[in-house]
Amino acid sequence: MNREAADGKASRQSAILDVVAREDVATQNDLVRALKKRGISATQVSVSRDIAELGLVKASGKYRATVSAAEAPDPEMPLRVWMRGFASAGPNIVVIRCDTGTAQQVGLVVDHLAMEGVVGTIAGDDTVFVAVADAGTGRKFVDFLKSRMSST
Repeated sequence: MNREAADGKASRQSAILDVVAREDVATQNDLVRALKKRGISATQVSVSRDIAELGLVKASGKYRATVSAAEAPDPEMPLRVWMRGFASAGPNIVVIRCDTGTAQQVGLVVDHLAMEGVVGTIAGDDTVFVAVADAGTGRKFVDFLKSRMSST
């Protein structure tokens, strides 16, 4: 890729991040139109590649930028914003319900918390299973999640 093309791609991707931060964008074609309003020419194909490279996710039907726990000013932000509920499923599993498309980010936050007794996570599209070592850890983890839900 030549330098001019790389600069164009970088500015287009920067604009895409700005658009999804400021506007509700439901489709790739909506994103192409929003870029056009900003004077940036893009095709649906190039926008599709940009979405993949930028790691955008669709949450509640809208594109959103993801933030890794290491980069986030508030590493627990995904818990506060995307978690919709939780419940114990026996003594060793806590199930977290999230906005559609956000469970992997929520699971990553739980993993990065490195809480004693939290063994690991499995994340789908809108659900995270959290394995805990024992019932006491499960109760502590549920209390932790309650405190995060009440802080929204």
